[in-house]
Amino acid sequence: MRIRDAWISIAFAAALPGAVAQELVLANPIDVDRPQEVIEISLGQVLEHLHITSTQAGAIIAEDKETGKRIATQLERSATQGTADHLLLLVQLRAHGQERIRFRIDPNASQQRTLVFGRAVPERLDDFAWENEMVAHRIYGPALEATGEISSGIDVWSKRAPNFVVDSFYKRASEGERTNNPGLSYHVDNGQGLDSYDVGPSRGCGGTAAFANGKLVASKNFTGIHILANGPIRFSFEVAYAPWDVKGVGVTETKRITLDAGMHMNRIESTFTFHGTPTLDLAAGIAVHAGAHAEFPEAGNIASVWDMPQDPSAGRIATGLIATSGEHARTLEAANNAVMIFTRHSGEPFVYFAGSGWSKADMPSAADWNNYLRLQLKMLENPIEMRWSR
Repeated sequence: MRIRDAWISIAFAAALPGAVAQELVLANPIDVDRPQEVIEISLGQVLEHLHITSTQAGAIIAEDKETGKRIATQLERSATQGTADHLLLLVQLRAHGQERIRFRIDPNASQQRTLVFGRAVPERLDDFAWENEMVAHRIYGPALEATGEISSGIDVWSKRAPNFVVDSFYKRASEGERTNNPGLSYHVDNGQGLDSYDVGPSRGCGGTAAFANGKLVASKNFTGIHILANGPIRFSFEVAYAPWDVKGVGVTETKRITLDAGMHMNRIESTFTFHGTPTLDLAAGIAVHAGAHAEFPEAGNIASVWDMPQDPSAGRIATGLIATSGEHARTLEAANNAVMIFTRHSGEPFVYFAGSGWSKADMPSAADWNNYLRLQLKMLENPIEMRWSR
């Protein structure tokens, strides 16, 4: 969950000259427990308050002051090139709770557990897949497009958490093809989960398109991907699409997708570039398959689908979209998708969150899923408050 620098207030208590401000105080402003979330802090501020140099940043250890428990961290760069400019922390706060975090430098600290993963999959027609322990997704590349299968939607893999499945699913599928054993397909649940979600021409779970005359006008498969962050608590990448035509206007799109540890939702920032019109209506969508229906628990902020998998024995697949009030989105159902519409100028990004759950994992009902989406929206609108203390 992204915390803007403007949200950080720094309070200096009276102290002797030369005292070092090392404690970061976090406060939950809402009246409900927050599940795990990743917060980000300006690395420059961290270095300044710890009185250390950038060469020591990789050795920063964060701990809960009360329990001494180590807090998962990661250095991140916000630009596609250059050096790290943020420190990420994986935290969890109770309703109106506080946590005091102390920092120390330990170049010999043990390696942290990796909670996110993603990679290109050239062995399966240029797929790109990513996951944390809760959810897994993939998108489709140029090799698949060359076969005639065109989709810029986002796929969902249902899995039992906590679990990683990307490598094992592809390994099973490869072995199944080699031995002519359909039981090894990742479309069959072997206890970990399965792929029973049909993307096709839909937006899948959070794909984008232009919205014109009540129709979604989407790109073809992605043309390029660049990984920006690769764990242990955040996986982030940028994906580009070739130009396509919308009402006689040529458009291109680049989107940045970020998946944090502990989250069901991807943060997606999409930027369309075009000429010849002041603005376009741009959409993020989730498919509504036969037998399912769309809900909008918070108009303009949440879209939700309790969806039907391809295999009826595979339970139900939950998908959802979230946009904060500042994005000024509209929610509606169109072209068998629940969509959020963002009116933007060329080069003006829009940000939304798209994710999934599974009835055979930790989202047993549509009510549970909608409650999760409402909580995530509340957390986004009321970020963790932070201050430095000596």
